Amino acid sequence: MALIFNNLIINKNSRRFRPFLVNLLSGRRRLLNGEEFKLVCSMLERGMTSFSKAEKNLFIKLQSEKQFISDEDRALLENKMLKIGHFDTDNEYSDNFCFSVGITDSCNMKCVYCYASSRRNDGVYLKKEHIDNIFEFFYTKADDRDKILSTSQIRITGGEPLMDDNTVGALMYLAAKWPNAKLILYTNGVNLLKYYDRLPLNRLEMVQVSLDSTKEIHMHRRYSGFNIDSMIYDNIILGIKRLLNDGVKVKISSVLDKSCYKEYFDLKDFLSRQGISDHINFEHDLGIVNDFENSLDLREDLNNKYDVFEMREYFIGLGESGSPGFFGTTKLSEMILRPKNTPFFPKHQRCNSKILSNYYFACDGNVYFCDCPKAGVGAVGTYYPHISLDDEAVSKLLNRSVINSDKCKSCAYKFVCLGGCPMSSTIKGEDMSCGPFADEEIMDNIELNYAWIPDKVEEGYL
Repeated sequence: MALIFNNLIINKNSRRFRPFLVNLLSGRRRLLNGEEFKLVCSMLERGMTSFSKAEKNLFIKLQSEKQFISDEDRALLENKMLKIGHFDTDNEYSDNFCFSVGITDSCNMKCVYCYASSRRNDGVYLKKEHIDNIFEFFYTKADDRDKILSTSQIRITGGEPLMDDNTVGALMYLAAKWPNAKLILYTNGVNLLKYYDRLPLNRLEMVQVSLDSTKEIHMHRRYSGFNIDSMIYDNIILGIKRLLNDGVKVKISSVLDKSCYKEYFDLKDFLSRQGISDHINFEHDLGIVNDFENSLDLREDLNNKYDVFEMREYFIGLGESGSPGFFGTTKLSEMILRPKNTPFFPKHQRCNSKILSNYYFACDGNVYFCDCPKAGVGAVGTYYPHISLDDEAVSKLLNRSVINSDKCKSCAYKFVCLGGCPMSSTIKGEDMSCGPFADEEIMDNIELNYAWIPDKVEEGYL
């Protein structure tokens, strides 16, 4: 396993990139030269009690540089952070009542891998009374009612929020109810052009459009063999262009798996030829199909861990800086890829677990703590027809911490794992979920081009 004295070895098995250490408490990174790498690998095999002279000298050097930290020293540092209140919460309530809302569970695409398929209920959409009750939910449960109208952001999702006149009307009513909030709209783009003139463009912080590949592959994946209008894909592209031309940020989200990842570069070339990918307001996000009931959060019929390894090899081999990775490794990536000399401050909770923080209001009348729920799982209250807040569920989420968890306390990964995604863990029936951090093969085979680290240096510390 590539874990030594609270350090993870990156590029341990890479044929392309130099290995380096990253300390999982402080975030300290150090490139290893060839001889140092051999000695570190030998240390892993030998154990501390039987170090050679060269290994012992390197151990002392890395310990003096605070790269290597013993379990005892790590425990002392963690206790010191506890005593100074590093992990304390000043206010149990969120500072900003940002939230997500599922306008409808209906959709005009038929993606076989859609996470929302378990809760789809065709024809159901939020009406004015539902949206009024969302406002009333905050008004009833808020610690400070002034925060309601100062809500900075609302994420609008589904199903497909641009499904029809009813859902677009609900979107507009929601925007009017929170006049100061910026909106993030998640859409498949099918009806972007149809409803474009009704969209509150000046309120849209970003529109995230699902687009997996070029026309034939995308439509096959998203419609699963149904007879479709050949103009649908073209209209999606035209809608994206129109948003960009009107100054709206657009993020294309591509869901890849073993059947289509090699076509990503065809999509990339297509977007470039269309003048989309070079636009200042454009982003591209790559992901894989997830299944929160799986121990690694993978939909294994579409991409098991070896498929993910293969995808990464393909992307790296073609010089692409980003590729789909394992769900739950975001904090580790942030630690590794932060700019040179930027301090890393350990956190003890994943996501914002404060009361009224980032709640998701679903069509079933439940309030969830995340906008990717399995039906009925992860609810913290209700907003329609009755308003309620489950104090036990809220308290459990608020106190979910790797500092408090017996499972996590002695784990070197805890400040980058953070107990896993709360929704993923809840769906699995666990308090804390290790995910990929419990898989030695995944941890042993993390490959990263350190040249991608901003302001990197050729030698020494990153």
